[in-house]
Amino acid sequence: MGYWTDGKKEIGVFGLGRSGRAAAALLRLRGFSVTGLDDRDDVPACPDCSRMVTGNELKNCLSGLDGIVISPGIDPALPLPSAARELGLPLIGEIELAFRNTDIPVLAITGSNGKTTTAEWLGYTLRKAGLNVCVAGNTGYPFCRAVLENPDADFFSLEVSSYQLQTTETFRPLAAAILNITPDHLQRHGDLEGYINAKARIFMNQHNSDLLVLNRDDPGSIPLAGRTSGLEWYFGIGESLEAGAFSEGNSIYYSDSRSSKFVIDTRDISLSGLHNLSNALAVVCLAGKAGLSTEQMVMGLSSFPGVPHRIEWIRKYRGLSFVNDSKSTNPDSLKVALKSISEPVVLIAGGLAKETDYSQLRSLIADRVKVLILIGDASEMLENCWSGTAPVFRESVMENALKRALDQSVNGDVVLLSPGCASFDQYSSFEERGEHFRKLVEDLS
Repeated sequence: MGYWTDGKKEIGVFGLGRSGRAAAALLRLRGFSVTGLDDRDDVPACPDCSRMVTGNELKNCLSGLDGIVISPGIDPALPLPSAARELGLPLIGEIELAFRNTDIPVLAITGSNGKTTTAEWLGYTLRKAGLNVCVAGNTGYPFCRAVLENPDADFFSLEVSSYQLQTTETFRPLAAAILNITPDHLQRHGDLEGYINAKARIFMNQHNSDLLVLNRDDPGSIPLAGRTSGLEWYFGIGESLEAGAFSEGNSIYYSDSRSSKFVIDTRDISLSGLHNLSNALAVVCLAGKAGLSTEQMVMGLSSFPGVPHRIEWIRKYRGLSFVNDSKSTNPDSLKVALKSISEPVVLIAGGLAKETDYSQLRSLIADRVKVLILIGDASEMLENCWSGTAPVFRESVMENALKRALDQSVNGDVVLLSPGCASFDQYSSFEERGEHFRKLVEDLS
């Protein structure tokens, strides 16, 4: 048995959020003794931990441990992981731990934008074809928890972030898709090259029969071409491809290098917008690798309802449409949202800014946005970046932002929450931010 599966060791789990607690549960069930580690003093009790070390006590926590599992939110460069490595303690992440404890094949999706929608859409499509598929990972359902609770799954459809990939070692998906690469999380990865290399870990262990799927239309993905030891397929809009999935005219085709087969009319896929056409093409590639025929793909592609908080239509009120895009946490996801809406937009944006250039959106905002309402820590910076593109209002909290949006809107407008920033200045997650916005909108009367 392997080091992380035989259950006769004392393992520390650093970071007791959702993923850390799932890792602790998996370790305990495999027979390990678990020490919970967290730099917060007020962290809730961990039921699967035999003991907990928190706050300032962390300085002396490594004695007696046989290894460390770190949560995705923990930077491996922090003092505690660095000290563990200096002592020679094995250190992995939650995704790696889960992978070592399952034999179920993994279909993995990463990218700067679109990965949750694509992972969920893939899982939905495979289930519609009769397979038992669990969607997990960065979607909010930790991979360790999924491994424990889905022992009979045919596949895992796994969303993986650059943070999660950073601490993988043997992780080897049967098929992996990288949807796009735009600058993100540079404070963690140092620079764009560091971010790209983190994403590249999704295919670093592939064998010649494994599949890597890349986006032909994405300039940021070009540095990844030719680097896998497995099969390399592409997806793209507008031109045929020898191996992968593509759209020409109003038709989607799947090509396995031997022949191209018609899959579905683009007008029949359930989610609108070019970004979702691109996501659908990635789903086709991965579903094909999972063994689906083109006929079996159609039901899932045509009926998938989408995911919460991603360009999610909430309701119409007084002639206004309200859209929740709280999952927009960087400028590129905000760009996608704005391009997907043709009506005049009253935009609520802001939060905790990423280390990237928001001024790149100036022309798009000038073209699509009639009123800007800015909230959170980034509001002053965003006002400076976007001044002159549209009338700007700065509000302290979401309630005031929505009131201002109602005051500034007329019949036919779309009130769009698409922050383009992280949520952690005012909320614990983008989900909490989106749920708050949805409740405020649903309570309008």
